[in-house]
Parts: sequence; structure tokens; C-alpha cells
Amino acid sequence: MVKNGAVPHACNTTRRFGMVAPTQFPAEIVRRVCELVYLGCVPLCSLRTLDPEGLPSAAYDGQLSSQSVEETRRLLYALCLVNRTFYRYAQPLLFRRVQVTLPYRFMLLLQEAERDALSAALGKIRLLDFATFRALGLRRTVGESSERRFVTDVRLQTLIRACHGLVAFGASETMDSALSLSVLEELILHGGARSCPGRMRGVSTDRGRATDEHNALQSLDLCGCVSPRFVQAITEFVRKHLTYPTHRARSSMYDHPENDIAEGSDEERVTADGEPSPLSHVRIGRRHGLLTFPCLQRLGMAGVSLHHDILTAFVLAFPNLTHLDLSRTKANASLLQALGNSNVCLESLSLSRCSALTSESIVNLLTNSPTTVNLVELTLQGTLLFPSPLSPDDLRQILLRAPCIQGGALRYLDLGGCPLSDEELETIPPQPALLDLGLGSIPGISLVGVSNLLQMRAPNVQILDLAHSAGATLSAGYIHAVNLYHDLLRPCTQPPQTVIISQQLRTLGLKKDSPYHEEEETWQAPTNLRVVELASASLRTVRGGVSTWKVILGAGRRGWVVDVAAGPNPNAVNILVEPPEVEERGRGRSSQRELPEKQNTLMSGSPAPTFNHDSNQGRDTHPPASLHAKLHHGLARHATQRGMERHRLAIHADRLSRSRSLTMSAPLFDEAEEPLTGKGEQTPQLDHVQVLSQVLRDLPLDHPRRTALEHLSRLNGSVGGSIGWHSHKMEVLMGYGLLGHEIGNYAWLAYQGG
Repeated sequence: MVKNGAVPHACNTTRRFGMVAPTQFPAEIVRRVCELVYLGCVPLCSLRTLDPEGLPSAAYDGQLSSQSVEETRRLLYALCLVNRTFYRYAQPLLFRRVQVTLPYRFMLLLQEAERDALSAALGKIRLLDFATFRALGLRRTVGESSERRFVTDVRLQTLIRACHGLVAFGASETMDSALSLSVLEELILHGGARSCPGRMRGVSTDRGRATDEHNALQSLDLCGCVSPRFVQAITEFVRKHLTYPTHRARSSMYDHPENDIAEGSDEERVTADGEPSPLSHVRIGRRHGLLTFPCLQRLGMAGVSLHHDILTAFVLAFPNLTHLDLSRTKANASLLQALGNSNVCLESLSLSRCSALTSESIVNLLTNSPTTVNLVELTLQGTLLFPSPLSPDDLRQILLRAPCIQGGALRYLDLGGCPLSDEELETIPPQPALLDLGLGSIPGISLVGVSNLLQMRAPNVQILDLAHSAGATLSAGYIHAVNLYHDLLRPCTQPPQTVIISQQLRTLGLKKDSPYHEEEETWQAPTNLRVVELASASLRTVRGGVSTWKVILGAGRRGWVVDVAAGPNPNAVNILVEPPEVEERGRGRSSQRELPEKQNTLMSGSPAPTFNHDSNQGRDTHPPASLHAKLHHGLARHATQRGMERHRLAIHADRLSRSRSLTMSAPLFDEAEEPLTGKGEQTPQLDHVQVLSQVLRDLPLDHPRRTALEHLSRLNGSVGGSIGWHSHKMEVLMGYGLLGHEIGNYAWLAYQGG
């Protein structure tokens, strides 16, 4: 198994001891090794994206839940140096995800594009991300930095034109001045069709393909782009292409009904010149006479200061959105009304800190529109200075009537800044799939009310945000460590005193024949809580920690109290919940919801890949017999037979597929392999909320995860920007959503800002 870049060293060892040389490896084995290295940075399920990247898991050996992108890139580069066979399969995977960090990396890519417009290497790029781009520290004056920029619109347009396989593009505030009108047109308008990448036994090759067709863009992240030139460019783009009239040539445009585009019909298309065009996927359509781009599925507009009319026209140009981040924008009621009347079917929606929204518009979108029925991630976050526009009555209507909340399929929910009290917390319906809950900036709730919510209706929550909350009853206005432990941490995570005493007696050799012996052996915490976010004033009262709970400070103004002796179960899988049956307008919506990990297609338009039992890159594909029996014994005490059958199906389904559309190209495995559950197969309905064994507690003192978390606690905030929990920014490039982890400039908005 390839681990820690040991492939070249292992090859030298085989030559020394007369073993099989790398040149004699079958191509299938070499391909499989490269695939496993690439998939090492792809989490198996949403539970693997809750923690910072590179943090050891709770497995006995502390193996990583997923490798970092840089570590994966280093391993793939080492494989390219082994021999030609490894180079053949590792080089395409090395170029799939390109993160531009320094100007020199950008200039090298530009030189390759200028030297060969149809470069085979650049044609393998699927994701181009500038979130980590920096031009500081190069001993340049302020004048040189403003007058002689590295990333200009001409250079960026040249690079994008050469990357004909590009499907995801991420910009940032460090280069947003290069996003001119021509660059936006090259990103969104180029090509006109979704190209079909070449494959070799399920792996995309695209080697030396002489074509001028581009893949259709499926993910676009413009987070933090606020430069006047970018605002002017996107305004011109909207006025030129997305408003009446559209006076422009239509030689490369194909006008078809929106339903035909969404279904991806394979019928022969006809161009404006009357010539047949055998394109299986149309990239540009029309809606009421205006251009639409049905291939783009994920859009991030966080912090983009556009006029609400321009923002509305731009967002509505993408009729098949699944992820939409409108946080800190000028989105208003008309935009939400238009979204509610459209055929958009969202899975992840962020409306945090949108001061122009009205309470009525939010209620109508969440309660009366099929657009938000299938939401699994929702944030309505506000702050103490800029609270949520929701009124108490409207918030109650959302909690009682919104299908996405009543269905219980939410994995991320942030109600920070909303007018909540302990009485409103009791109206929240059961949320068995909820992993991350935000209740910040709500002084009216108490720790006891939050504890009752977690134990009774949301026991599987692992991350909880209580910053600037639950402090109204205290004279100092903050949460004291004593109250935090006795009212929240102990009832949610610690065993009762009777269990502790009985365990001590058994240690002394007493009480061996207790009738409660078996129950005490399988005792499970009432909840999976392991991380609580608090404000700085409350964190100062915790100081050195409470029991195994330690304070970890981020690089900005956020901090968390983390149980260093707990971690996600490496064998845990996503929780499946039966959704409410709602009839969809325009497109026939299935009454059976599949989690996005199952239903999303790959970024090239091919079916989602399946995953073999033996391809977990060193991870345990089957839990040990004792752990498996213990897990099911604990579940049997709380669940019915139908619930047990549903959990079994969830385990098998999640082991057979990777999460979301993360391979960035064609399937990595043969399409003949199919998951056990299909679209039309019904799964049993959970009768009530149950606690799943998704968190392992009481890790040994020398466990790698516990050591790493204690080290982060001792750093006292001198950590990287990506260290944190409860993301405030949506990850749209890879499709993780609000549970995804951010890097670079994105991390500042996700984990550092208050």
C-alpha cells in the first residue's frame, strides 16, 4: 500500500532483494494504486468533513480520515517518478486539482498555455482554485503590486482557454481585479457543450486530444470578490447576456426547452445555421427568452457586493443549482420569491447575514416552495449586532411547517441570531441526521434547554455553536465553566454516577453477578456531542479545560471547547432519513430522497462511481466482529426492527460509493459495479430518534488524535487558518457544502471571522 510517499523507496527495495520490479507490475495494479492515492483526499462520507484536514481519526492507530490535497499531490508526484507506467496513470490525476498558491506556479501554467494551446497537461485540469494565491513577501513595492500584477485578465483568459477540461473555478480577493468581462464570458460562455472525456477502464485520460470544445462549468466560487473592476464586469455580463434584449450572435447557442436540457436528451441538436450538432448535453439554453446555463450546479457568492437586481438576474441564470451561497450579499425578497417560483432544487442554502431579506420572504421560501424541500444544509445565521430578520411568529412557522425541517434530513442547521427561547427549542421536530447545529447569538436560550434538545430530538449532533448564547440569566453575561459542565457536557456526554460506581466496584472484583452488568458494559452517551463553540469571555472561564474538554483557539476570533478524548467512529456512515413526499413543478421529483453522496453525477456528466470493499486505502472496510456486535447491541435497545434494517442498508450503501462529485472527471472505477440500494428502492422509516455509535470516547492518553488535539490547545491560537469547526462558508467547488472544510482566503470567512 502506498503510504507517506514510500513508493520510490519500496521500488528500490524490490530491486535490491530480487523481488518483482516495478516495471513488471500489471497495468491494472498500477492504475489501482494511483486511484487509491488520489481518493485518499476524498472523504468517504460527510462525517469525515467535520474535523480540520489532517487531524487523526479515532481509529486505534489514529489513521487520517482523509489526506490533505498537498499530501496527495506529493504522493502522486512521487509516483510519476517511478517509471513510465506509473507516470501514465498518476500524471492525469496530478493535474485534476490545481491550486495556485504563488505567482510562479501561475506563470508556469501560463507558459505551458502560451507554448501549446492544446496542451495535454492543461487539458487534464478539472479544478482551478485561487483561494490560496498570495503575492506577498516578494519584495515588491506597493506601486509594483498595483501596476504590474501577475494575474491579469489577458493571462487568466489564456489559461482558462487552454484548460478545456475545466469544470470548477474558484476566485478570491487576491486576484479579483483580473475577472473582467472577457474572463467571465470565457468561463461561462465558452464551448457551448459538455465534452465527453476519454477513459481507460474507468479512468479519464484525455491525452493529446485535439479539440476546441470545453467542458461545461459546473462549480463557480466568487467568494470575497469585491474589487470595482469585478463588480463592473459582472454587471456588464448581466446587462449584455441576461437582460432584454440579448442582441448577440447565436451561432454557438442552442435554444431548447429547459426540461429537455435538464433531462440530458441524446437526440441530435440543430444549430442556428441549420446544421445538425450531435451533442448529448447542451450547455446554454433559454428561459423566457433569456440565456440560461443548466450545467452549473454550485454557485458561491459569499460577500459579493452586487446590486440586488444584478444579483437576482445572475442567480436565476442557473436553473439547476443544488448549492447556493448568498451569505453577506444584498439578496432581497424578490430574489427569494423568484427562487421559490423556479424549478431549482436546492440541497444546500446559505442566507446568513443578509440584511436586505424580510421575514415573510424567508418563510415563503422555506414553507411554501418545493425549491427547499430537499435541503440538507441550511443557515439563517445572524449576529447580536445584525440579528436575523425573522420575527418570533415567522420562526415558529418555519419550525412547524418547513418540509426540510419536518423531514429530519438536515445535517447542518444554523439558527444563530434568530429569536429563539427554550419554548421554541421544544417545537423543533426530531432531527436524527443533524451533525452540526448553530445556536449562536441567542441570549434567550439556556444550557438546560439546549441539553434537552440534544438528548431528546438531536442526539447525533457533534458540533454545537453557543457563542454569545445562553448567557442572559448570568449576571456577567457569559457561560461559566461550572454551568457549562453540569448543565450541558455532563448530561450529554458523561455516564451517570451509578454507572461510574458500579464500574469501580467491578474493578475491585465486586458486583460481578449484577443483573445490570450487561447494560453497564454497553453504556452509550446520550448524545454524540464533542465540540462546543463559545465566545471569548466564556472561553476564559474554561482556561485549562474541564475534564477531557480543552480550549482550542482559532487563528481569528473564534474558539472551541473540544473533547480531546473523543473522535468520529471510523466505521460510521451517513444517516439516511425518509423525506416527505412533495410533488415538484416542472420536473418529476422522486418521493424517495437519496443523499447527495448517491445522487450527484460526476463533474464530467458521467454516472457517480461505485467503490469496492477492498479500496478504502488502508481503512477498515468491515468493522471488527466485537465492535460490530457492540454497535448493534446498543442500537437494539433504542430502535425497532425497521430502524435496524435501515441502518444496515445505510452501512452497505455508503461503503460502496464516494461522497458527492469529488473525482472531478470520469468514474475511477468500472461502471458495472452498482450500489446495493437504487433510486426506486424504499428504505425503512426510523420510528424515533436514536443515538448512533458515530463517536468513540475515552481514547487512551497516547492516542495520536488526543495528542494532536492537546497540541492544538497548547498553541493558544497560533494555528493555521483552516483549524476550526462549524464552517460559516459553503464549499461549492467539490460539493461538500457547509460541512466541507475551507483553505486559504476561504478559511478566513469560514473559521476565523467572528
